[in-house]
Amino acid sequence: MEIDWLACAREALAYFPISLNQIRLISKAENVSFYVEGKNSDRYVLRIHRPEYHTLEELISEQLWTEALLDQGIDVPVVVRTKRSERYAQIKVGDQLRNVGLLQWVDGKSLRELSSEAKDLNKLTTIYEDVGRLLAVLHEHASTWELPPEFARHAFDEEGLMGERPFWGRFWEASDFTHEQLDRLISMRNEIYALLNHLPKNPNVYSLIHADLHTGNLISHGDRLHIIDFDDAGFGWHTYDFAVALSEIQDAERRKPLLDALFRGYERERDLEAWEKDLVPLFNVIRHLAQIGWIDARPDLTRDPAFKRRSYEYANNLLQDAVDDAKTVISRMSHAKDSH
Repeated sequence: MEIDWLACAREALAYFPISLNQIRLISKAENVSFYVEGKNSDRYVLRIHRPEYHTLEELISEQLWTEALLDQGIDVPVVVRTKRSERYAQIKVGDQLRNVGLLQWVDGKSLRELSSEAKDLNKLTTIYEDVGRLLAVLHEHASTWELPPEFARHAFDEEGLMGERPFWGRFWEASDFTHEQLDRLISMRNEIYALLNHLPKNPNVYSLIHADLHTGNLISHGDRLHIIDFDDAGFGWHTYDFAVALSEIQDAERRKPLLDALFRGYERERDLEAWEKDLVPLFNVIRHLAQIGWIDARPDLTRDPAFKRRSYEYANNLLQDAVDDAKTVISRMSHAKDSH
């Protein structure tokens, strides 16, 4: 039975303190999202959350973090509570209970749009320096923030990325691949799991991360950058955020100067460990493997198996150099630790 999402959205909006003027569907992805305008011209984003993706406790924790970031002057989504001052409303969609949240709308262009318009590499490096500075501010807050006792989010550690139940899906069992390709994916998973198992998890390098901070989730709003979509945010290595930020840049000639720009921007605000830089190629491979799992687990959201195959080919082409480099880096870290 086809779901009438517009009717669902209107039902959910009745829980919030706004008088509706207009509403339109924005996207059907992890969440079903709507643009909402009130009669006083205030604008919002309504999100009907995917079932079984996050518990209500995890969704509330997302808001606890973004509210703490707001307190530090970082531009992130502003929550609109229900008429009963609750963070989420709940509605029935079919036989499932869905959590629904409302956020204030932010005008502006995404950095993806601005990047596509900026043909000059110098303009692009300026954009990526700004992204680097923002990542540094985000990581510094996360590494020093005292978590509320009820805080709950998933982890992108060796288990969350390469374990039996990775957050984005069991990529080594993905459809549309040959037996040989699946064997290769299993080999990739095993090699990377072993490497991640050796990485430190102290708060300076491992804390809350956005985990999906590509250029589509950064909005240029006046002279500031506004971060959206904390839906995937969880605990992980800061290096993963660098890999995601560069995940849409596969041209090697542009990738190196843009990665350098990310680092420059970051290090204006916060120090980086040498190994965090050195392991970006490995986390780039991890990002592409995660995309395979994400696509395969959500056939209702994408009909493009070609994208899944491209992610495999890209990860496979990069893997050996990334793994060899990572082994060298981890060996160097181990020797340095032993010498102290």
